[in-house]
Amino acid sequence: MKTLEKAFRVLEYLMEKGGAGVTEISQALNLSKNNVFRALATFEEHGLVEKDEETDKYKLAVNAAKLGYGFMRHSRLIRLALPELKSLRFAVKETVNLALLDERRRSVVYVAHEESVRPVKVEPRAGKRFALEAETASARALKKALVEGGPAVEYELSADGELSGVACAVVSGSGRPEGALEVLAPSYRLPPDKIKKEVEPLLRRVALTLSKELGYDV
Repeated sequence: MKTLEKAFRVLEYLMEKGGAGVTEISQALNLSKNNVFRALATFEEHGLVEKDEETDKYKLAVNAAKLGYGFMRHSRLIRLALPELKSLRFAVKETVNLALLDERRRSVVYVAHEESVRPVKVEPRAGKRFALEAETASARALKKALVEGGPAVEYELSADGELSGVACAVVSGSGRPEGALEVLAPSYRLPPDKIKKEVEPLLRRVALTLSKELGYDV
């Protein structure tokens, strides 16, 4: 099991970084180069990773995408949320993210997004994992929902003040948070008064609709 755990740590590192070489992975994960190489060789054999011969780095391959697609296809929340992401993006004209709670690892994973239609955009978060203690709006909303239950709302302001966000948790029938919807934009386009008056009410309404679809009873 320890060997399998090490291998999946390698795969997760590639998911987060996009691509990396054996030495980088070894140092980042504190694993021997032999362990890293064996894991990569196995994943390569099964079409999960491939090596870029020019850079000598490994990256995710087609079968990894198939695994991700399979998960998204069978996740009820994702299926329900995808059309709502489009509608929200159309309404607010800013980037909208969907994050899922990984309670076992006390983290949130961003799985889908609809990008802003405006020229100045924020960096997409889809495919990224953040600790539940992180300061992203989704992480804060999900952490709050774990304590209070229900579709909790939280906010985000980057350390440099240039990025603002708001998120609302989506909960299941038991009130347990499953994920969060998040609107993210440059702060000059998303000031506090706009969040409160325009964006947050929309976000709450959509998150509550999704929660009811998952069995939540207000």
